[in-house]
Amino acid sequence: MSDTKFGTFFELGGRGAMEALTRTGLDYVIIDTEHGCLSEETTADMILAAERSGLLPYVRIGDIRRPYVLRMLDVGARGLIVPYIHSADEVRELVSYAKFPPIGNRGYCPNRTTGWGADEWSRDVLSYMETCNERCKVIPQCETREALDQIEEIAAIPGVDGIFVGPCDLSIALGIPLQFEHPMLLEACECILTACHTNNIEALIFAGNMNDAVRWAKKGYDSVAYSLDASVLINAYQELVQRFRSEE
Repeated sequence: MSDTKFGTFFELGGRGAMEALTRTGLDYVIIDTEHGCLSEETTADMILAAERSGLLPYVRIGDIRRPYVLRMLDVGARGLIVPYIHSADEVRELVSYAKFPPIGNRGYCPNRTTGWGADEWSRDVLSYMETCNERCKVIPQCETREALDQIEEIAAIPGVDGIFVGPCDLSIALGIPLQFEHPMLLEACECILTACHTNNIEALIFAGNMNDAVRWAKKGYDSVAYSLDASVLINAYQELVQRFRSEE
């Protein structure tokens, strides 16, 4: 379990909140632009705040259309978590936008990650494209029945760096809403894990509590995204309040 990466979702916004997370020992943070109310400018600021302190900034985008993919990569996202995937063809389209040739057809433009062309290393365009393809991870979510049915094909697509399991929406799609101990969901998670490791890509999963986080790590998941910043904050203060009241 010591090798399992551990991260969280970031939805609260604010540079101070991000800078606080950089001091926790987390491996990565997923800046959530799907459910969180974060603008592109705010997301760019959060990416900068994270990477300055060595916290890996991923972004969950809300749409697989080309502008959504390019903008987040150009402002410095080190990986894209992409929700609501329904088919292998959607993933191939996603890869075509997110990866430079020869893997995809990502559009080239000097941006903040290269100092807008001023950084020495970025002037070798072929080296730059190769480095971006390695550094910028494409991670589709498996949270629909259709994606689950095609998971072996999706995991084998060149340019896919990992699969992120969303147990909440996946359980709903399977007709067992939030029944995290249901055999059908557990079997699905095992199937996704196997597909990932068969294709030598990373298996990531969301966990809403520590028991689930530890369980998925022991099962062999490479990365666990634990809860979200707002929930952790609420729970921490609830425990403090209860402890204080019990001592009165």
